Amino acid sequence: QAPGTVVCVCVCMPTALGDAATSSADPLIPSESAGCLTMHFEAHPTLGAVLRMEAASAPITDEAIDLLERYSLRACERGEKFGVLWDLRQCQVPGMRQTWRCIRWGTEHKATLDARMETLAVLLGEDDRLLSSVVGFVLKVCLPAVPTLVSNDVAAVRRHFGLDAAEPQREALAT
Repeated sequence: QAPGTVVCVCVCMPTALGDAATSSADPLIPSESAGCLTMHFEAHPTLGAVLRMEAASAPITDEAIDLLERYSLRACERGEKFGVLWDLRQCQVPGMRQTWRCIRWGTEHKATLDARMETLAVLLGEDDRLLSSVVGFVLKVCLPAVPTLVSNDVAAVRRHFGLDAAEPQREALAT
């Protein structure tokens, strides 16, 4: 498991999980942003909580990775299980140094992450082959011990999180 690739989106942008997990949902930890990254830890109707990371279309910075690491550990310190969503639809491809930094952090904290994570979904943009390859590599190295979905289909991600894909949802991207 390891938040291997950095993610984020504007705080005002709706989530892939629709109204079931938005920044207006019950924040268990206040949302934080740094660079391209926005982190949320919110109540969720089927999982109890979701750690949601969203990436804006901006360069990935060390500050964003610092936030990813710090915020993820804060979620783990709460002592409860949670789902994880990496919303990478707007994410730029990370550099090798950034990718390896995330992999090192994920493997160093693997036992903690595996103990807290219940499921992982990675939401990619359409035809995002290069980022998909990076995500696949990170997941192969970090080996999350939970059901993991990598998809560009919002409905599939909602099903993965136990949400009814037929219920109304807000569209997160205009493009």
